[in-house]
Amino acid sequence: MAVKNNLRKILSDRGLKQTWLADKSGLDRSTLSSIVANKHSTSLEAAMKISKVLNLDIDEIFELEDDENID
Repeated sequence: MAVKNNLRKILSDRGLKQTWLADKSGLDRSTLSSIVANKHSTSLEAAMKISKVLNLDIDEIFELEDDENID
């Protein structure tokens, strides 16, 4: 299972830049770029920071790619 996100769409819809999110969340810009590109699985801590800055629930941003077997 992989964790996927829709950060690119959220940022685009809100007219925000990755650099802004990196600065506000305290994450390294290259790490955030990898997360947005779904090349890096994020830690729970980073996911919580991102969701807090964007004022969204974690599950509105991140999802398990193959979660049909989870009840």
